[in-house]
Amino acid sequence: MSEWTAVGSALIAGVGLLFAGWQLLLLNRAARHERRVAREGVAVSWQPIEAPHHPDADGTARWQFRITAHNPGQLPVDNVSIHWTFPCPVRRVHYSGTLDPPTTMVTFNTPVLAGGQERHWTRELQIDFAAAADLPGTYAHIRFWDIDNVEHNNRWPRRHQGGGVNAAH
Repeated sequence: MSEWTAVGSALIAGVGLLFAGWQLLLLNRAARHERRVAREGVAVSWQPIEAPHHPDADGTARWQFRITAHNPGQLPVDNVSIHWTFPCPVRRVHYSGTLDPPTTMVTFNTPVLAGGQERHWTRELQIDFAAAADLPGTYAHIRFWDIDNVEHNNRWPRRHQGGGVNAAH
């Protein structure tokens, strides 16, 4: 009888070990997914706050955008740099009314973006009114270093909407 008890105990212990191993596998898989989300989920988004309905006398129009850097992870990222790229030249309008020279890239930086946090910027840009149809081709790269001091560079949107010259970036 004691042999059967020992065999039964060994079987129960074996099943317990298999269950514990399975749970460990699931926990490791979940941790890998969480690290991936923390790394690949760092994003930049933008939306127009003010969009013009007609051009100014010079054929340009002023747009106001809200740009947001998102860190969905639990840990901070640092040395965050955003390169917001337009398919047409834009000019930043400063609060004083002065204009920067035309460019196709606007850059933003922040030293640290805490876990689960966002950083917002508001920018007014002067854009050729006729070029408004090209604005869906706008994209951004957000570059940052994670807690392990590894550099990452995420592109948003992930793929260019209309193909063309930016599709390979």
